[in-house]
Amino acid sequence: MFAPRGADNGDCFKGCEFVNFKCMFNKALTLPIVYFLLLNGLADFPVAVQAESVQVAPAVIQFRERIDLLISDDCHNGRGGLKFYSLDKNQVLYEKNSHALFSPASNMKMVTSVAALKKVGPGYRFHTRVHTDGRIAHRVLKGNLYLQGLGDPSLVTEQMWILVNEIKNLPLKKVEGDIIADSSFFEDQGRLKTWRRYDGPEAYLAPLGALSFNFNTVTVHIEPGPRVGDPPLVIVDPEIDFIRIDNTAVTTGKRQRRGRLIVNRRAHENYNEVTVSGNLPIHMARKKYYLNITDPERYTAEVFKKFLRQAGVEVTGSVRRGQVPRDATLLVDHESPPLGEILRGLNKFSNNFVAEQILRTLGAEIFGRPGTTENGVRVLSEYMNTLGYSAGQYRIVDGSGLSRQNRLSPDQIVRMLVDARNDMGIFPEFVSALGVMGLDGSVEDRMNGNKDAQRIRVKTGTLDQVSALSGYFQSQDGERFAFSILLNDLKCSNGKAMALQDKIMEVALQFQRNSSEAGKSKMPAMGGGGKKN
Repeated sequence: MFAPRGADNGDCFKGCEFVNFKCMFNKALTLPIVYFLLLNGLADFPVAVQAESVQVAPAVIQFRERIDLLISDDCHNGRGGLKFYSLDKNQVLYEKNSHALFSPASNMKMVTSVAALKKVGPGYRFHTRVHTDGRIAHRVLKGNLYLQGLGDPSLVTEQMWILVNEIKNLPLKKVEGDIIADSSFFEDQGRLKTWRRYDGPEAYLAPLGALSFNFNTVTVHIEPGPRVGDPPLVIVDPEIDFIRIDNTAVTTGKRQRRGRLIVNRRAHENYNEVTVSGNLPIHMARKKYYLNITDPERYTAEVFKKFLRQAGVEVTGSVRRGQVPRDATLLVDHESPPLGEILRGLNKFSNNFVAEQILRTLGAEIFGRPGTTENGVRVLSEYMNTLGYSAGQYRIVDGSGLSRQNRLSPDQIVRMLVDARNDMGIFPEFVSALGVMGLDGSVEDRMNGNKDAQRIRVKTGTLDQVSALSGYFQSQDGERFAFSILLNDLKCSNGKAMALQDKIMEVALQFQRNSSEAGKSKMPAMGGGGKKN
């Protein structure tokens, strides 16, 4: 059991988080029981005390008993922390290990989102700029085009076409020079140091880069060949020189033993190679795979050059790296959608790439260029400080939660959720970016049989042996809550852990206070940062 520190507790704590019960018992002999319980933060636990101010409503007691029963499940025999907090009554409904630190997995993205909304605002837009060191005459540019990335995580195919169309309409028909990629807005490109254990080609492991395209991924379309023995048809989008294909797979017959199709990506010095091997039955439908790329700067510049050609703008030179000269002329300044809109893709679909691009951009905007992960983390730490938490009470090393070194508590996540809810300058954009249970994003297929599931707005988090679910919900009688469920060191599958979370949320949706007892519960509200409830 944990209790808050405070001057009134004297030597009962001596700087330790654990209660010295002998000391507290002796102190209790000299205090009225109600004052003693409130002083030491125990009034929110069911205690048989004949005092109106510490009575807990039967509905609250029943809720706690039901949650306790659920988390006694074998799946929870690892480590877990939970907190449910009433936004309407400013009361803790339930908590267990709420002050303890856990890996939050992708719940970390909510902290990144709120900090970004507060620091740069929902209307912030990322920029991608095109400069030249030459002059345009008679629709011909004699000089180079500099493609400068400023961290935009939303430069996808549609946005690239808008950018290219702006170049075409300068007007421009020909570039007698090179395409020069400038990604110096960030310190470097690639994966984070804390992601070293992750080195695969999966899309969720895409590297970062100030100049990036399509989340630094490619789409691989594969379908069986027309006849048994033929190689499958493989199409990579976008189709550029930077991406090459090595297809050794074979189309097999219906009755042949089903083999395995392996789609991978290999990195070479100046290009990436998509490899397809194994077997694909002739009756199989077309498949789609997403792979990351390893050189965002070159990848984006080659796509830009190809799109220019498709738009009717010839480029005679090659693609290379460099920086925009100080005396260069700005031709086009392309703006991204607003941050509030970008956050929907980040949180609903848990996009690691987007989170880390935002983090580095925050570092650049607040502490100056180049943007680094370390400076981005400084921004998040400053925000945590506004919540009342000092650096030693949590650990943040990235913006996405992919690193296992991150540590947050349910109390800290709930406090962040309460802070966001109390700021109407950011709350509409923040809550609309969360997944709607049973309807969209990463929770589209969860709690589908519950007609009230859409009253839950959440962010999920999943790593090996880690499962998290935090956000907001509205109970049966309309009361609004913030909550956080962090499960670590799972002794079951992630799927079973999610099922446990869904059961907990089903109970939460059913919670209803009796109107006759609405004023009885005097549970303490959340206090200052870092203090235990």
